[in-house]
Amino acid sequence: MIKQDMIYEEQKKLVLARLNTINPESKIMLGTQKKISVKELIDHVEKGDDFGQKVIKAQMTMLKVLAGSA
Repeated sequence: MIKQDMIYEEQKKLVLARLNTINPESKIMLGTQKKISVKELIDHVEKGDDFGQKVIKAQMTMLKVLAGSA
């Protein structure tokens, strides 16, 4: 496995760990009109589909901001 793939897999695990601390039935607003459940977010991240990859990227950006390194 190349380094980039290893980094992605570690990020994916981190995001899943974070999402699994939230009630799976909770809803999150995307934009101004679409709601998605935490369970649906988890499913997308686990599948690694395009939306799931965007969730991982957004979560990693948020963690960097919270850590003060962005």
